[in-house]
Amino acid sequence: MAKSRTNSSTAAKGRGTGFTISGLLLVVLAALTVFVIAPRLTMLPGDFTSTVTYDGSSAQLDPATLELGDSVTIDANRKVEVESTDGSTAIVHSVSTAELPSGDSVTDKTFAIDRTDYGQVEGVDDVDDQSGGVVLSHVRHPSKDSFTTYDGTTDSAQKVDYVRTETIEGRTAYYFEGTTIAPVKAEGTLETLQATVGRSMNTDGTVLPNATVASFVAQIAGSQGDQLREDLAAAGPEVPATFISTNTTKIWIDSELGSPLKTGQDQTITLYADFGDQPYPLLDLNNVQLMADDESVARLADTAASNASKINLVQTYLPIGLAALGIILLGVGAVVARPRSKGDAPVDDHELVGSGR
Repeated sequence: MAKSRTNSSTAAKGRGTGFTISGLLLVVLAALTVFVIAPRLTMLPGDFTSTVTYDGSSAQLDPATLELGDSVTIDANRKVEVESTDGSTAIVHSVSTAELPSGDSVTDKTFAIDRTDYGQVEGVDDVDDQSGGVVLSHVRHPSKDSFTTYDGTTDSAQKVDYVRTETIEGRTAYYFEGTTIAPVKAEGTLETLQATVGRSMNTDGTVLPNATVASFVAQIAGSQGDQLREDLAAAGPEVPATFISTNTTKIWIDSELGSPLKTGQDQTITLYADFGDQPYPLLDLNNVQLMADDESVARLADTAASNASKINLVQTYLPIGLAALGIILLGVGAVVARPRSKGDAPVDDHELVGSGR
């Protein structure tokens, strides 16, 4: 009888140990899912690539009226892809192309960004300085605080402010907008502008004939006009040309993931003559308006929804389920392995023989 009780107790302890070990493994796996697997899932993948196409229009300077002419439809797109990764750093190549009547405007940039928070990585050779501006995505669970986006035309970070919350293809999005005025620095765009202006003014486009600038200044009345004409007379036969971009950036970012769902811009480039205390605006050379088309917006929203579901599954539901099951198994293991009291001991069949007699 003692031997039977001992065997039963040993078996119970064995089963209890098995349940306990299984429970511990599930709890550990839940922790690994939260702290190891989930963070890797939210990292920018090494094979990431995305192309956004835009509905666009462009108005160019009409030489006859010296004003912007009627807008015409243009094609534009932006392709972004990860070229390589090194730990938490990704090298990202971005090419934006707008097919303008005056020629293609191409902005070709390479950035080094953090694969987790998408911020700029400093100290990497042979990449462009994004001045801290967003080039791919905002952080997850973004706030409504103002932030900056990188503008390739001016090679600068442009501030955008929260305007309102909207719904984009079923996703909650924060709409930000901001206007920045800055010199054009993109090499390809600048060369195109200089070539266009140079042909009409018989220069290389980096300078303007003083006489041509004077014809504009002559129309300015009062003390302001007098001062401009005086400054121009002292400037010499040629006046440096400056091209200034006035750009309104529009961006809708996913309130959960921080990824852009829709982007757009309204940009006017103006020719300035640089003399006197500050450059003087002469002519608006072109205006370009772009907005991500419906197909691109729908695709970006679908991608965001899919990614959010995967992240929630791995970061929330799966670890909770694993941890809960693990805790249950730990409890079962404790109950099964618990020493039985004498009254709970199994009854040996031999004890029943002759009972009651």
